[in-house]
Amino acid sequence: MLNNVTDGVPSHLRTVIEEVCSMAGVALINAQVRGNERQMRLEVTIDNVSGVTHEHCRAVSRMLDERLGTDDFYGRLRAVEVSSPGADVPVTYLWQLKKSIGRTIECKLVDGTSFEGKLNAITETELVMTPITARNKSALAPVSIPLDNIQQARVVLSFN
Repeated sequence: MLNNVTDGVPSHLRTVIEEVCSMAGVALINAQVRGNERQMRLEVTIDNVSGVTHEHCRAVSRMLDERLGTDDFYGRLRAVEVSSPGADVPVTYLWQLKKSIGRTIECKLVDGTSFEGKLNAITETELVMTPITARNKSALAPVSIPLDNIQQARVVLSFN
């Protein structure tokens, strides 16, 4: 569960991105290079405990430009996009889940099974959730899931 992603990002660039995020008061969730050689773009996803503002994104983008303006790889990028994680992005840090207490969470467990339910509480060692059955969305008795058993977690979108 708690791993940030840096796909296709050179290590020297990743280091600068992490430093810039720290300076801007946000956590790096994901850094990824997309596109082909002529249309490469860097996508940086950030978050923090109280949520990401437009100013956070602007600050990270501005600092990246300042710190990497003369870097060869950075200079080949067509665009740099800095944003907050979408609802479909799996959680990277435990504090991100704490913002979702009361919402429905899907957990993929290390044994390959999935578990969906309302997140009731989080401790240092486990999540307390009320399972929801797929057929009728009725609640069952709350269960505890050890954090060590969770491979990935994400918020389930609801349009009710």
